[in-house]
Amino acid sequence: MSGWLRRNRWFLVALAVLIPTALVVSLTPRFLPYLETQPQAETVALGELVRYAGADIELTDLETLDGDEWNAPQGADIVVATLAIRVVDPPEFTSCEITLVASAKTGYEREWTADSFTDSDYDIPDRFETLCVLNEAGTYDLQLTFLVPRGEVADAVVQFSASAALPRVLRLS
Repeated sequence: MSGWLRRNRWFLVALAVLIPTALVVSLTPRFLPYLETQPQAETVALGELVRYAGADIELTDLETLDGDEWNAPQGADIVVATLAIRVVDPPEFTSCEITLVASAKTGYEREWTADSFTDSDYDIPDRFETLCVLNEAGTYDLQLTFLVPRGEVADAVVQFSASAALPRVLRLS
């Protein structure tokens, strides 16, 4: 066996170098465009105004309410996010998605969608909108509620994405 290895050592070295090189060369043109389509988060502090998808967006309040005080489902808290939105240059066709993102104790990010009808006594005041609309010029305040597991959300972040501005997304905290 060692005679065979000695006779073929240069071919084996060439294979050890050429196979990974061939993989890198063939997969790189497919991987780079994939990276460009992935969300690129921009962090925005509470109270800071930012232009996004033709609108000025500001997170004005983000608070966690005790679920027991508001009669939420057992083991749940309510996170309330309030945003001020002024649509200046409305895009023709767009949809927006707002989620709550938090790092779990395990180190992974968890994500929750807004609850239109929560199973709690907390009601969004009538002066607030509950749906994100960016295709009409105007100003409105948006308030969303999220049901989250009790004690799991310490540093909540509101992630705001609009189809007209992708892959750029906002992380408001």
